[in-house]
Amino acid sequence: MENMKKWTGRWPDNCRICGIDLSKKEWFADAKSNYGPWGLFCPECHKACCRQKFGTGIGQKYDSKTLIKLEG
Repeated sequence: MENMKKWTGRWPDNCRICGIDLSKKEWFADAKSNYGPWGLFCPECHKACCRQKFGTGIGQKYDSKTLIKLEG
């Protein structure tokens, strides 16, 4: 797992839409919303407000406990 990428910003706090503590969820997304702005989203708000995909220019999915990138 030497190519493992991790979140390098400050520890993620709350979902941009619903405000839930992201550490309470299995994963969080750093993604572009359907409305334009990027933000940190819980899984439910990512499903409702984003493209539901991960990749370059769309977003990344991170484990909420280890901050390891899972997709994107």
